[in-house]
Amino acid sequence: MPPPAPPSFDDDAGPGPATEEIEQVQATSTRGTKAELKQLDGRYDHLGNYNVTDSSVSILDNADGESEPHADFALVSTRVYGVDGVYQSTNLEIKSRLIKKVLRKVIKYYPGQPVDTAQLTLSDPPKPLFHYRQELEDYRHQKADEETKKHLDLLFKFVDSLLKTQVERFKDLAKRGLTSFGVVWMLFKPGDLVFTEKDGQPCAYMIQKCESVSTFFGKYWQLTCAATNYNGTRIGRATETLTVRSFEGTRDITSLNVFPLKYHPKEAQIKHQLLERGKRFVAMQGTHYMSYKGLAQELTEGSRIDYDDEMSMDGERLYKTILVNGRIMVDAATFSRINPSNRIRFEGDSTVKCDCSSCRARASPSSSLPDPESNLPPGGITKAEQEGDHAITALSERDTMLCSPFVLGFSLQNKKWCRFFIDMVKPVELNTQAFSQLVMDQEKKELVLAMVEAHVDEDNEFDDIIQGKGKSLIMLLHGAPGVGKTLTAESIADYTKRPLYMVSSGELGTHATEVESTLQGILDIATTWKAVVLLDEADVFLSQRSGTDVERNALVSIFLRLLEYYEGILFLTSNRVESFDLAFKSRIHIALNYPTLTRPIRRQIWSDFINRLPKNTWDLDLEKDLSVLDLEDINGRQIKNCTKTSAALARKKGEKMQLKHLETTLATIREFERDFAKDRQNGDVRTVLIANENGV
Repeated sequence: MPPPAPPSFDDDAGPGPATEEIEQVQATSTRGTKAELKQLDGRYDHLGNYNVTDSSVSILDNADGESEPHADFALVSTRVYGVDGVYQSTNLEIKSRLIKKVLRKVIKYYPGQPVDTAQLTLSDPPKPLFHYRQELEDYRHQKADEETKKHLDLLFKFVDSLLKTQVERFKDLAKRGLTSFGVVWMLFKPGDLVFTEKDGQPCAYMIQKCESVSTFFGKYWQLTCAATNYNGTRIGRATETLTVRSFEGTRDITSLNVFPLKYHPKEAQIKHQLLERGKRFVAMQGTHYMSYKGLAQELTEGSRIDYDDEMSMDGERLYKTILVNGRIMVDAATFSRINPSNRIRFEGDSTVKCDCSSCRARASPSSSLPDPESNLPPGGITKAEQEGDHAITALSERDTMLCSPFVLGFSLQNKKWCRFFIDMVKPVELNTQAFSQLVMDQEKKELVLAMVEAHVDEDNEFDDIIQGKGKSLIMLLHGAPGVGKTLTAESIADYTKRPLYMVSSGELGTHATEVESTLQGILDIATTWKAVVLLDEADVFLSQRSGTDVERNALVSIFLRLLEYYEGILFLTSNRVESFDLAFKSRIHIALNYPTLTRPIRRQIWSDFINRLPKNTWDLDLEKDLSVLDLEDINGRQIKNCTKTSAALARKKGEKMQLKHLETTLATIREFERDFAKDRQNGDVRTVLIANENGV
């Protein structure tokens, strides 16, 4: 990316409307016309009153001792002393309209220190004068008249006297790639790009302010930065706070947790990486069903209390790093709706259009942007602010590099709201053929497919007599464990290319109010994402209501009411259909029984799992060996685990998987089944003995 253009010193640019009135008033007075410095002292008297008086000695040793009003002086410097009489700092008030005019032309971007005000006072240290010293000197040599040069020379002399020691130390250290804590602020010029890392991922921000903060924990530099982000509605500028903690001696600039990007030894490579990632960020607007593997930042229940963490809003919750390996939903809009305290906040409300080539050709230059090198305003880009149906496809290079490394969304496996690193977000690999490979009666499979296809058909307008009711597709899967109930739901989700939200009854809670809130939230986001919902072990919500168990009756009633207006696909699994409440039986569209696996079905499952392994990793005579394997009375999940374990055993021995490896694994399964049956029988006996002892 080319370096930023040098500042323009075009006198025809003129001041804005806010400053024209100021200049008209000042032009008719002698205020600030004397190219001299007036030195004042601010002290507390014995009564604790703060008074400002003329100093006996000027900081430039040029006080003339005259008692003329200091309003005529170009600069008025006030040395501030604390209650204990110890010197604290020096403030500078700029009264010269000539200097103010130059500052307005030269200093294009310095948040927190406006230079177009009637009264312009710079605190100690005068950071804008340091960061724009070269530009101010360029203006003096190129554009300034003689009177303006006198005023600027006075300003330079003051700054040199105040910052000379710090500037010399900063330059001496910087040329060796070092810095010290006291001069860290000199590294961070507003508008420059800074570099940091989050969980090993590179991040770029635009520096806005660098301020010194003192707390009980010590001193640190607080950096207010801006980044490009997306809140689910628009792309805009979001503010974050980074810190540089106090340290002794000197340190390499690149060893700081945040430092100017120009000091990075691989600046060009980092910029390219940020640009490519930013383009992916722009493409991730809206809702996306994706896959993820790696570290993510989970939204927790705690609030921010650490002073050097990212900027905290009222009620904002902490993030913690977790490992996510599975499918996710990228959806900033729903994230913000469910977690309003952690939504992305922008600085303003203004918007701009897309920055693609056709939009740039139509657009006219804007003069109201906060950053001269950016076309992105504080408020961001809204999809409503577009030409026709044209989607936002690009940002400027600078704004693209500033894109957040995160996208907001939900981990379907962890069931947590997270910030996901874009570089680890990948397209989801759907197995649309999984349902055809499901070992199930063909007529049942055709019935399920017909119902699912009819439900997902957007042209199907069949509705209940009462509008909005009865639009769901509810399927009951009942039978023994490991016979394909969960696989049916998973394969249907992949077939319809929809996310699968799996939830067990234990996750919903046990109290009526808790269940209602949790289940309502699940069905809400499932409807938003058009997800397939699998409610495992749903017996407690399906059982027949009684006249004595009020709490369970409430659970069943709430479940019935919420399902009445749900519009998605819902799978329920149960092993106790005989205890169902009558109201549920009429609401179930399809009930599929999954009996214990027969020998032919076990043979088919064995064959499917073995054939999924690479051909060069096993050595089996399927026709012969399957006749041995299918004799084992185990379920489909056990067959899958046995195949996986046997393959690992053979690989560990440097061999191809053979029947002997499978038999070794099956032997452990048989032993466990015997022990389990024995312990269960002994447990039943103990229960009877205890009951007899208690006279039950």
